[in-house]
Amino acid sequence: MAKAYADGMLKYGVIGAGTHGENHIKCVSAANNAQLIAIADLNLSRARAMAAKYGGREVFEDYRQLLAVEEIEAVSIVLPDHLHRQGCEEAFAAGKHVLVEKPLATSVEDAEAILAAQQASGKKLMVNWSNRWMHSFAQTKAALDAGDLGDPLYCYARLNNTLFVPTKMLAWAADTRLPFWLICHRYDIARWFFKAEAKRVNAVCRSVKLRSMGIDTPDFYQATVEFDNGCVGNFESCWIMPESMPYMVDSKFELICTDGYVNVDAALPDFVMGTNEKATNKGVLYGEVMGEPVGFVNQSIKHFINAILLDQEPLITGHDGLMITKALAAMVESAEKGEPVDL
Repeated sequence: MAKAYADGMLKYGVIGAGTHGENHIKCVSAANNAQLIAIADLNLSRARAMAAKYGGREVFEDYRQLLAVEEIEAVSIVLPDHLHRQGCEEAFAAGKHVLVEKPLATSVEDAEAILAAQQASGKKLMVNWSNRWMHSFAQTKAALDAGDLGDPLYCYARLNNTLFVPTKMLAWAADTRLPFWLICHRYDIARWFFKAEAKRVNAVCRSVKLRSMGIDTPDFYQATVEFDNGCVGNFESCWIMPESMPYMVDSKFELICTDGYVNVDAALPDFVMGTNEKATNKGVLYGEVMGEPVGFVNQSIKHFINAILLDQEPLITGHDGLMITKALAAMVESAEKGEPVDL
């Protein structure tokens, strides 16, 4: 059995100290084989607060200053979707290994540039599609690999957010599209299960609610993807569900196989806490137990740290990121053109 923490001590920096950036900071600081050296964020007071809370030694407003710290070996890039290319290219030029938040990029051109920079540097790149470490998806993958379900044929995947996300959580919602923000999570899972690449994409989207609020990005996407091995996936996402919903995330994944069926409702509340005002999902997908981070986000970051220390390829490589970006970009293109896109 593999050790939970590989031997060694990885010197680490985190670029981006927002909501998800804090998750990276927290997980790195808790790892037995990583040392959080520095945090960079344009909001310097936020970076300082994170350093005080989790023990980072240095804080910077400009991430280039963090990249100039020679002892830092690896970085997490937790920037808005459309800023990944510049951050990754500069990190590789500085000789750092990179864990970049999903998606790799919001255009094929940017994804190819990131991959080229990584290959030129000789450093490792992992795209953090952390949902692969969710227990239900990991167990399904193990069952598929063992032949217990036969061959996968079709999946239906839904992943939605409430209106809180594009209007309050993200200041840059208009700079991304739902295939890159939400569908990418489930497309990555489907591609992982199918062991295939997209062959044809047919997608639709509509822009009504958010556009009326001055946010120029579609309300929802629906995409049908035919894979090169004959598998088919239907993917849908919206982010205009009412904020009165008890949970910010709505999720459903169904997998049809020749000898089996899988139903994953990743957002089902296995632990609900209610007050007189609202009930909230306190589930065990991720969070803290006795002050220690647990769950799929922690597992994915731990995997990246171990891969660097063991000099192994991480589970989700830059090539994976590029192939997924091609499919996601095709969804956006197909929805805009109103016709299928062949890859």
